[in-house]
Amino acid sequence: MNNNFEASVLRTIRYFSFFKYPPDFEEIYTFLKKKSSKRGLASILENMAKKKVIKRSQNGDLYTLPQYANRLKIYDLRFKNSKEKIDKIKPYIKLLSFFPQIKLVGLSGTVAMMNADENDDIDLFTITARNRLFTGRIIALVLSQILGLRRTRTANYFKNKVCLNLFFDESDLRIPKYKQTEYVAHEVLQMKPLINKNNTYERFLDKNKWVYNFFPNAKKLKTQKIDENNSNFLENLVENLLKKLQLISIKQHQTSEIVTDTQLWFFPEDFEKKMPLTEQKKLF
Repeated sequence: MNNNFEASVLRTIRYFSFFKYPPDFEEIYTFLKKKSSKRGLASILENMAKKKVIKRSQNGDLYTLPQYANRLKIYDLRFKNSKEKIDKIKPYIKLLSFFPQIKLVGLSGTVAMMNADENDDIDLFTITARNRLFTGRIIALVLSQILGLRRTRTANYFKNKVCLNLFFDESDLRIPKYKQTEYVAHEVLQMKPLINKNNTYERFLDKNKWVYNFFPNAKKLKTQKIDENNSNFLENLVENLLKKLQLISIKQHQTSEIVTDTQLWFFPEDFEKKMPLTEQKKLF
């Protein structure tokens, strides 16, 4: 049984290693695909740290595979890069928080994991109020443009720019069935909310309980139902107009983007295509 458990732990660390990231204990526990107690995992890691994994106890325990030990120093720099990027967007996030159309803004991607390269952009996931998807999106785009933070579709240089690549209407928080992969489950649980109104983050997790099928140790958060109905005639008129205008623009350049009345997915990444087949076999 220990051999199977060790194999699962190694698989978890290997997954993070593909992204040049050394997970800490809590991350290994959360993303372990086997149900476990923290005490049991701690015991296994102690045994493995003697020969199968590298453990660094400096500003918290980090783990990696022996062949990737040199990346621990690189991670220190990436942590610093990520902190600086978060600091740069604080005024932008503060402004967004004033708008009732914006219910949640969450960090995703490398910055959420504090693992960003110096030239990385900053991925943001936005949830808008009910029936305010396109109003919320235009607010986010215009503010990022004014502050010089917007990453445009054709930009070749996007250091410290915000990539507004995912928008959900709060009426439809569940990720589509065909996107419910292990990679997306990672992204869901790794997201760090910067704005969270009316328990929107908790409701988002509640609507995506499928992630716990992949990761049974992940923490489940309590939530409560929020029933809001935006029925203001003028605001509805503005929303419909902004929707029509944005759809015209989006469709002019649309390739693999996913566009519905309640969800917008831009710059979608096909993880399986990025990862070499040999690595996929190890992980999946």
